[in-house]
Amino acid sequence: MVPTAHYQMGGIPTDYSGHVVVPKDGNPNTPVAGFYAAGECACASVHGANRLGTNSLLDLLVFGKAAGETAVEELQGGQLPLRPLPADAADFSLARLARLESQINGESVFEVGQDMRRSMQKHAGVFRFDALLKEGVSKIKEIAERAGRTQIGDKSKVWNTARVEALELDNLIEVAKATMVSAEARKESRGAHVRDDAPDTAEFPNGRNDTVWLKHTLWYSEGNRLDYKPVNLNPLNEGTEPIALAKRTY
Repeated sequence: MVPTAHYQMGGIPTDYSGHVVVPKDGNPNTPVAGFYAAGECACASVHGANRLGTNSLLDLLVFGKAAGETAVEELQGGQLPLRPLPADAADFSLARLARLESQINGESVFEVGQDMRRSMQKHAGVFRFDALLKEGVSKIKEIAERAGRTQIGDKSKVWNTARVEALELDNLIEVAKATMVSAEARKESRGAHVRDDAPDTAEFPNGRNDTVWLKHTLWYSEGNRLDYKPVNLNPLNEGTEPIALAKRTY
């Protein structure tokens, strides 16, 4: 038996209303009009760096309801005027399908997927090590290049599980790159991210360095680029004290 990931922490940054937020004009949490996210694909930042058991219900129920209600309210209030789709709106999705249709002498979806899983298990497992993370970044980039050359034998149009698995692999590779690159860059332990070179000390409880690393990691697919934004520890209620940082104990 080996440990496996059963929950994805992090995701598309959102606010408590379900708006997707991006850094813009000095504001790290600028809402994107008409774009909402909820569930495990989203990050409303209520779990910190380690989700507790059953807390995923917040993502699904609380923020799912909030996102739905916000979308309805803004549509009915006229805050989201309908705009025509760009002429090239479908080009990216169609290009993914076209590549699979035309690819010859390509890589096996199964073998690339297996190598991705083995690399994530070896290089970014439960306990993480500096040298392995550095090696993992190089390895996952190589695997990502191979994933761009995958080939399927079944080109049928109906109930084609081979095509679905190839498209799923493309998505999983993006998550793998985000995880590996972000983990290698974060030189501390925090929540579920545990590094052997960040031991538990009085200065750095649980290996956590709040002076340098109390910030959210933002990963961008283009060039595996990283950026960061501050963590908001202030509750919504005015006059309430900020959330205090403390050593994690059980």
